Amino acid sequence: MRRYGMDDGHTLAAEEFCTLLCVRADGVSPFVDLAPWTGLEHVRRRAQRLLREHLSCDAVEVWRGGTLLERIARG
Repeated sequence: MRRYGMDDGHTLAAEEFCTLLCVRADGVSPFVDLAPWTGLEHVRRRAQRLLREHLSCDAVEVWRGGTLLERIARG
């Protein structure tokens, strides 16, 4: 398991994070967000916030490890 160091002396496993990819209709991801994994509901709210902030994006893909968990489209 790959681990990442934190400033406070703690280490977190890669699985404790998720990646949110803001995706345009042409497939380009102009913005990527790395977030601590605190559950799918929290990540969904974060994805909705990203869609409001990045108007060029049509969806946010939520990845954890190498697995696509969900694709949240602009509603």
